[in-house]
Amino acid sequence: MSYQTTITRKGQITIPKKIRETLKLKEGEKLEIEFNKKERLIKLKLLPDILEIAGTFKRPGKRINVLKAREKMEKQYERA
Repeated sequence: MSYQTTITRKGQITIPKKIRETLKLKEGEKLEIEFNKKERLIKLKLLPDILEIAGTFKRPGKRINVLKAREKMEKQYERA
């Protein structure tokens, strides 16, 4: 399906409503824009919300004691 849009003075375009509804895009969401100069093609990709990816990364195996880390940092700071 093909849609038309217009570029504003500020270089902005509007994503047609039908596309926004189909992709369930909401105001404030972040998009990544990929540009292929050779093909003169622009691709849009919805970036995940930080809350959606929370918990998907593994924790480091070794736990760090925050108080000891702070003490070590303060000692290093005193030397400088």
